[in-house]
Amino acid sequence: MNEDIRKLEDLVPQARAGDMGAFEALYQRYQAGIYTFLRGQVREAELAADLTQQTFVRAWESLPGLRDPGAFQSWLHRIALNLVRDEAKSGRARLEVVATDLADEGSGAPPREAVARNPGPEELALSSELRDRVWQALGSVPAEQRAALVMHHMTGMSVTEIARAMKVRPGTVMSRLARGREALRKLLGSYVEAQNGSM
Repeated sequence: MNEDIRKLEDLVPQARAGDMGAFEALYQRYQAGIYTFLRGQVREAELAADLTQQTFVRAWESLPGLRDPGAFQSWLHRIALNLVRDEAKSGRARLEVVATDLADEGSGAPPREAVARNPGPEELALSSELRDRVWQALGSVPAEQRAALVMHHMTGMSVTEIARAMKVRPGTVMSRLARGREALRKLLGSYVEAQNGSM
């Protein structure tokens, strides 16, 4: 069977049994999402790329201990989150989020505001400026809330998957998402009002 079309429930046990082809297929499926998550946590794109590689190395080494193949994505994000925490403790990493366009850095993730029509130059400028403001504001949100926001809104994980990754209850994730969104609203409120007032 072609590795590209093998099902997740087949890939994880095969990788756990030492099948590098199956693990490579898992890497291809999840690498962009893990990079996007890490890029939302650390300042430097190079560090995010390095932590992405470390996440998969650690996943390969720890795969025999994964009991539930269906929890693979959450388990990967937990590994990535632990690596971020290790970096923060070491003091080596600048963990603030900065304004950046993930799509331009080769993350494989399309811009969230991509639309089917062709926007005009003014709309493109506003969209780019808003994206930069959102990333700057996200850097001011507490780490646990920021992690939940990035996992949910940028990598598309469900509340249940985030709860598994963060080892908390789903209600805690929902609370972190709500508080994180409220913090972003406050941080971006004056900018949004200024934009609305100028139109």
